[in-house]
Amino acid sequence: MVSEIQQLDFLRDRIHEIRSALFANTSNEAFKLPTCIISALNIDNEGNVCFFIHRPDLYMEEYDMEFPAKLDFYRKGKPFFLKISGQAQIIIDKDEMLNYIGLPGNVDLPSLSKLLLVKVKVEHAEYFEARPHKQSWQWKDWWNQMWHFFSRAKTQSRPQHALNMRPAA
Repeated sequence: MVSEIQQLDFLRDRIHEIRSALFANTSNEAFKLPTCIISALNIDNEGNVCFFIHRPDLYMEEYDMEFPAKLDFYRKGKPFFLKISGQAQIIIDKDEMLNYIGLPGNVDLPSLSKLLLVKVKVEHAEYFEARPHKQSWQWKDWWNQMWHFFSRAKTQSRPQHALNMRPAA
């Protein structure tokens, strides 16, 4: 049986490979954070996927600081994708935000006021391996056959004999 540490390491490796995900608040609240594309900073030892999002213009402090959320990790060209769901927590404490990016708490970054740090506790994760599409391979095979057919037609040499087209006298 696979241990929790091995599962977490597997998720961490796949998330670092893909990096970007679609983040969605899945609560039923009237006001909630908008769905957005995120870039994962890291996944800690407690199983939290951490990332920054832009603070919405109409962000109110009355928003729930914890809510259900999902992350869909996908990158074109990668043969797999991940779907993660869990409880999200918004971090607005400046010192904790600086700690996640590896800076001491005494650094003043005005741009942090425009960001929110979100931690999603992984409660459920699904890993999918993409299968190659048979139709796409058939299309490529057809295209290659046509390319070779027409490229051979252009490169074939003309006959070496000449016809005498002058009328007989």
